[in-house]
Amino acid sequence: MVKIGLVLQGTVMLKFFAGLVLGICLSFAATSWAAGVFGSGTLSGWSVTKDGEEVCSDPTVDTGSKEIECD
Repeated sequence: MVKIGLVLQGTVMLKFFAGLVLGICLSFAATSWAAGVFGSGTLSGWSVTKDGEEVCSDPTVDTGSKEIECD
């Protein structure tokens, strides 16, 4: 009776951790997909640097044309 309970508890924990890993993987995939689809706009809090010097902050990005514009 005790062994059956431990086996069932182990199975439940295995399913929980498998679901947790799957959820984390799906969240990363959804984040990267959304960045590609909805990636145009202003990057607030970001700065563009060239040769170690800051060129501008809060650039505008257009992923369709792969351009970063500094105002």
